[in-house]
Amino acid sequence: MKIVLDAAEVETIVERMAIDLYLHVPSIENLVLIGIQSRGDKLAERLRILLESKMERDGIQAKLPLGTLNVNFYRDDLVKNYDSPNVRAIDINFDINNKHVILVDDVFYTGRTVRAALDAIFAEGRPSKISMLTLVKRPGRELPVLPEFIGLDVSAADNEYIKVKLKEVEGEDLVSIHPR
Repeated sequence: MKIVLDAAEVETIVERMAIDLYLHVPSIENLVLIGIQSRGDKLAERLRILLESKMERDGIQAKLPLGTLNVNFYRDDLVKNYDSPNVRAIDINFDINNKHVILVDDVFYTGRTVRAALDAIFAEGRPSKISMLTLVKRPGRELPVLPEFIGLDVSAADNEYIKVKLKEVEGEDLVSIHPR
């Protein structure tokens, strides 16, 4: 195992990504965050808190909508299990039509998760724009999609995987590389 980011570095990167969003999204009030389970949704919640704090300091009173996606039902490379009664693919209880969707995930690898997320989002409505934000991007892209907002670009071999731990899930923030 090789540690790529410790807790302080994860926190710094998430704060920097929130600033990047705040500065580079033309209409922050038209923004919605959608996190991909099981860690993208936690990162999206952190970003929402940071963005709302920045908005409040600038006199903008807005509550940013936050939704979650479980893309397993939309993936083309996994066996589907439709018999699970407690799994909800989409938890978006707001209108996404004509909104700027920021799709949040922990690791960007092949692009297949993003493709599945796009299918799920378009099943819900027609956003004006969709941008991808990821904590870690690694080589291995298979589809013509790329994140617009990247926390850290990491080199990893095909026989390695990136493990992201978040305090909301595992009790600590850590990004590491492991052999397969």
